[in-house]
Amino acid sequence: MDKVQVTIIGAGVIGLAVARELAGYFPEILVLEKNDSFGRETSSRNSEVIHSGIYYPADSFKARLCVEGSRQLYNYCCAHDIPHKRLGKLIIASGQEDVAKISDLHQRGIRNGVGGLELIDAERLAVL
Repeated sequence: MDKVQVTIIGAGVIGLAVARELAGYFPEILVLEKNDSFGRETSSRNSEVIHSGIYYPADSFKARLCVEGSRQLYNYCCAHDIPHKRLGKLIIASGQEDVAKISDLHQRGIRNGVGGLELIDAERLAVL
């Protein structure tokens, strides 16, 4: 490989995703990584959570990216037999003052297009 058409610095999630996408257009791609393996910097320090978009302001760019990105990621994992778990998330009110905050989050999530949202009480939680 004397000449490459594309050089990508960093073999984290973004670098590898870009390399994968560009591989369909360029036969010679070089990915440079300073660590001994891929995904050793920021990519290895995330919470391993697929964000739904519930916390971001309604109709914001971040909310739209989360909603669409999570849909695409789950579809990709299913299509390529990549193991994953859809665990969901519980947001719990520890006092009466939190109930309104959770209701606001619920409404924001609905406005952002987040699916699978449900408000439950302690009785329903005990059944889960």
